[in-house]
Amino acid sequence: MQKLLRFLAFTGLAFSIALLGLILRDNYMHSPRTDRLTVEQQQITYELDYLNREMLHYENVLRNVAFNDDHIYRVYFEVEPWSTTLRDAGVGGTNKYAYLMQHEHAELLLRTYLNIEQIERKLVIQSTSFDEVIQMASNKEERLAARPAIQPVGLKDLTRFGSSFGVRFHPILQVVRHHYGIDLTAPRGTNIYATADGTVLQAGYREGGFGKKILLDHGFGYRTLYGHCDEILVDYGTKVKRGEVIARVGSTGLSKSPHLHYEVHVNGRPVDPINYYANDLSAAEYEKMIVMLSDADPSFDIN
Repeated sequence: MQKLLRFLAFTGLAFSIALLGLILRDNYMHSPRTDRLTVEQQQITYELDYLNREMLHYENVLRNVAFNDDHIYRVYFEVEPWSTTLRDAGVGGTNKYAYLMQHEHAELLLRTYLNIEQIERKLVIQSTSFDEVIQMASNKEERLAARPAIQPVGLKDLTRFGSSFGVRFHPILQVVRHHYGIDLTAPRGTNIYATADGTVLQAGYREGGFGKKILLDHGFGYRTLYGHCDEILVDYGTKVKRGEVIARVGSTGLSKSPHLHYEVHVNGRPVDPINYYANDLSAAEYEKMIVMLSDADPSFDIN
């Protein structure tokens, strides 16, 4: 029995000494293999840090591309920029990378994976946006034909401007309200021109103060309205071309004297027609029109 106890004691002592030796070797003694692994680990850590810095650089490049997309290409085609919420949409949660937490450099690895995923998402979003721009460029001629681009009443026939686009004091109701178009004074019977290619959605007398009016749908989000007409020369569903005579100036509806009330709508919102009105004017003609506009009488039209 004593021999057995001495054997067990000797064996335990030998095991303890061996274990202590392994611990000392791993923590305080270096071998060529451990030194090599340490260097390789440091190199990998450096490479990951460098990769993250490069990804930040390319994310800034993508941000500049997105800025040009929103403020140049989409402005050119007159479409709304993509929202910041969509462009900066976050990536998925970090739970799918939970397995990384067991690694010594878990935080660095997690940041690397998330940065890669963020750039991948932004690349997909930007690619989709460019697909839309390419599509818009492919039908550029149709889009340009659909854009209101001439004056609905010839400048030579225009005697004055009435109310311009914007807030004004209503002369009849005695309240401040928004005027969604411009009023162009011309003699009764003056030609009214379609300002872009389109299809007639309404043609005839309508309630609401405009009397006899025409509503054209030009496609690509553009619509134009021509109110207070005396004579309407087109019917519902008619296809019209830019410059085609569609009606004559009149004073139907709530109007004090012959004039055209003209509106431009883009994607359902009224916009200032003056921005779509001077494309075919010379500099001198444009200056003359601006002078007439500055002398506009806000009490002329009572719509």
